[in-house]
Amino acid sequence: MGFKIVQAKNSANDSSEKKGDFDYLIETPKWTLDEVTLSQPTLNKIDEMIAYIDNRDKLLNEWEFNRFLKTGSGLSVNFFGKPGTGKSVTAEAIANKMGMSIIKANYGELESELVGKTSDHLMAVFETAEKNNSLLFFDEADAILSKRISNLSQAADYGVNTAKSTMLTLLDKFNGIIIFATNLFDNYDEAFLRRILFDVEFLPPDLEMREKLWRFHLSEKVPKEITYEDLATVSEGLCGGDIRKLTINLGLKLLTGKVNTIDKTLLETEIKNYREVKVKHNTKIVVTDTSNNGFEQNTSIKEE
Repeated sequence: MGFKIVQAKNSANDSSEKKGDFDYLIETPKWTLDEVTLSQPTLNKIDEMIAYIDNRDKLLNEWEFNRFLKTGSGLSVNFFGKPGTGKSVTAEAIANKMGMSIIKANYGELESELVGKTSDHLMAVFETAEKNNSLLFFDEADAILSKRISNLSQAADYGVNTAKSTMLTLLDKFNGIIIFATNLFDNYDEAFLRRILFDVEFLPPDLEMREKLWRFHLSEKVPKEITYEDLATVSEGLCGGDIRKLTINLGLKLLTGKVNTIDKTLLETEIKNYREVKVKHNTKIVVTDTSNNGFEQNTSIKEE
């Protein structure tokens, strides 16, 4: 089974590529770095990353970094941090900054039940990214970059390790930009870590960042009786993805006439309800499932 991105095209510049029995979308990035709220340490790393991309020839040839960087002239980057801290939108913003399109890949969708087919899918998506000058973004990258299986007990285990070996080879030869994103950085295999040049941590937003996030999401035009400073204070512990969802919920309450304005009491209630839902979502029973090509799967039990 191959994979297919079913997302509708949002731009005349978006296009679909087909390789064998699967296809995927080459997208025009819509986010810019000015729209992304990040901590200063993260911004510093992003600046260094962009400087590397802009000056690869100088680094590799004039400064002779090619004496020890003997693989492809591409760049492998790892974004890690809690969900909702801006990893995906930052990858898109970097593609925008570099004048590139973006291919968003997920290993679970590239994976095939047929031995060897997963490797074919990986090679195809790397080839397409390089051919089309697309930044390649792998979300939930721990699924492919995790440690290889040492005790091979079934045919599927060999397929898993073959796919990981293929990924290592592709990273060595790739001349483009690839960004991995994960919430589970500790699971990475050392062999992959050696090939990643930048590890960029995405931190939960502090008070100042949360105020910027609220200013970005909740326009001055939205009816409210609460300051952005209070919004930031009340939402302590929440990330950008959380604030985005809360903003949508608040907007819908206004649109349906359930409230006439957003105030501190309403926000505190919405945040309390939101946190309760997140607690239910994170209630998990861990089940080892070897039916999925030898990968251990965490099965979440969610209360609807």
